Amino acid sequence: MERPYGVLGRKLGHSYTPAIYRALAGLRYERFEVEPEDLESFIRGDAWEGVNVTIPYKRAVIPYLDELSDIAAKLGNVNTITRLPDGRLRGDNTDYFGFSTLVDRTGIDVSGRTVLVLGGSGGAGSTAMQVLRDRGARPVAVGRSGVVTYDNLDAYAHAAVIVNCTPVGMYPQCPDAPCTLEGFDALEAVIDIVYNPARTGIMLEAERRGIPAVGGLLMLVAQAAQAVERYTGAPVDRQQIADVTDALSATEQNIALIGMPGSGKTRVGQRLAALLGREHIDADVFFQQRYGIGCADFIEREGEASFREAETACLRQLGSRSNLIISCGGGVVTRPENYKLLHQNSRIVMLDRPLAELSSKGRPISARDGVERLAQQRMATYLAWADTVVASRSCAEQTARAVRSLLPTMLPHR
Repeated sequence: MERPYGVLGRKLGHSYTPAIYRALAGLRYERFEVEPEDLESFIRGDAWEGVNVTIPYKRAVIPYLDELSDIAAKLGNVNTITRLPDGRLRGDNTDYFGFSTLVDRTGIDVSGRTVLVLGGSGGAGSTAMQVLRDRGARPVAVGRSGVVTYDNLDAYAHAAVIVNCTPVGMYPQCPDAPCTLEGFDALEAVIDIVYNPARTGIMLEAERRGIPAVGGLLMLVAQAAQAVERYTGAPVDRQQIADVTDALSATEQNIALIGMPGSGKTRVGQRLAALLGREHIDADVFFQQRYGIGCADFIEREGEASFREAETACLRQLGSRSNLIISCGGGVVTRPENYKLLHQNSRIVMLDRPLAELSSKGRPISARDGVERLAQQRMATYLAWADTVVASRSCAEQTARAVRSLLPTMLPHR
């Protein structure tokens, strides 16, 4: 039996990497959780064919390797170990290529430009700093302490690019951001190496300000593609990297259904989840489980304003997760802050059902205000929030199939 490839770390949670390696090269890929006292025996053992190395072992593995690539030696850390034909072990760093690919995606020539690297003295930050220096940029490392901190960023308001190499904004602490973009009037792009959620807090702010932003999923796939080349000797072209990135993004992001009360979001969500092999969560049911009372009863007892605050608290928890089908309440669009909670890691689909088919039964706000008045208040926001609008079909199954047909190509369900 062929030995597997895999990722080496101490505590490994959910990872996108097995799906990436299957998509790129059909490799059998596993997680290797190893304690520090067992690291040498693992590296010198024969339980694996090739491994990617993550924290805390990117430097710790070096004494057990026979040689390093030039870039790994330059950076002083390894994220890929390959078995050479003669059995020797070679350490490489494909994060360099991965981050270079992110810079390419911005389309900006950074030569001679000031680039702020948040967390620039860390492992990932030091790689970004080296890539930027090699491209002729003027990278500035920003940290909580040191020469340049978050307290004196005003001196760098002329920066062309900001790169986030910190974990701030990563799941589940999302959509947090390490700093605001306020005052960076010359900013041309934002790069965030975080890949979960798809749009971090700093990326959402960039989007709101009309500044191009790119997230870390492309870097993750690109560094894996170069690792595949090291493992197999077969090249991976840039188009395949882009295709796998897009498919993985579509697979891991939630699908959030919005629309008028009674538009069928729950039934369609259930059928769509069955079609895609995903978990379905009805936001109203989630609310009841969390607060021990149904939405209608909560509104009657506490009022609509209190309900909307509690609904947002639920959405903050749901919106940060991945790979869900979320059926939202009809009034989710009444609070602007809910948009970023959904948009950070979801493709938003509006179900458009004729108003004449909508019922107000069991819906106190619809009964109070009337369906047509609610539509006048909310329809423009539904349309503005939606990435895709789907007209309701004759039944929930057909509507769910229509939604699926309009979604981007996804990787097979893992």
